[in-house]
Amino acid sequence: MDIKQLEAFVNVVEERSFSRAAERLYLSQPTVSVHVKSLEESVGTKLLDRMGSEVVPTPAGGRLYRYAKRILTLRKQALQDIQHFLGELVGAFELAASTIPGEYVLPSVLSHFQHAHPQVRVMLHILDSQRVIREVERGEYPLGVVGSVGDEKGLDFKALWGEELVAISASRAPLPMGEVTVEELMEVPLILRERGSGTRRAFEEGLRRAGLNLSHFRVVAELGSTTALKEGVKAGIGWAIISPRAVRDECAWGVMKAYKVKGLDLKRHFYLVKRSKRTLPPPVEELERFILSSLSAG
Repeated sequence: MDIKQLEAFVNVVEERSFSRAAERLYLSQPTVSVHVKSLEESVGTKLLDRMGSEVVPTPAGGRLYRYAKRILTLRKQALQDIQHFLGELVGAFELAASTIPGEYVLPSVLSHFQHAHPQVRVMLHILDSQRVIREVERGEYPLGVVGSVGDEKGLDFKALWGEELVAISASRAPLPMGEVTVEELMEVPLILRERGSGTRRAFEEGLRRAGLNLSHFRVVAELGSTTALKEGVKAGIGWAIISPRAVRDECAWGVMKAYKVKGLDLKRHFYLVKRSKRTLPPPVEELERFILSSLSAG
């Protein structure tokens, strides 16, 4: 049993596919298959089963996966700790973020961070806020940046920046002013983000504070990304509630109009989330400090 075998096995389990695991590891699929087969011979039992188009761990494989994951994590932390001891910040890790910070804020922050620390590689995954929180809680990601606070125990949320959501329409919509009332918004078709989205949650919380709920609105579609939401508005499907950051360019180009929603408090904050008792490797600690110093509302 060696590290390369464990890496191949863990990635196949997580990707549920030999080919996707090979892509993730920058190896050929036959090489990944050989590593897994050698591992099975080493432990003396089958570790993976094919279930249709997916690969899943056997009961023995599920038990080994938990140990293998810990072994690989400890190996990474040991290497990073030695490099840190020697005065070098080196390593690779994954970060999760919801759509708005992941697409419109963090790329610039990560660019500056990696310019300062060229030997650190950060992989950014974009999920909805609820899933980011869940994956950080499970230990899949050391840090997350989200647009809502969860009620999960054992997580630490640190406030970053705030914003106020806006209503957007296609530029041909009839309202000329920079505000729209709640009553006017009730009369137009409305597109929402999917459940689990921080934007959706902030809108629903604003409605609750005003004594309203979604049943008062003409919801015509729910879409799974901010880009899809904008495309739906441009196509004339309806209006949407969205982060002003996401439509800054479209409004400047005259493609869309953004409106403050009069009568609703749609202010929200973004947060850096991590497990409260988790010891972070030096490169992750440095990124945490960098994000807080760059984006904290103070």
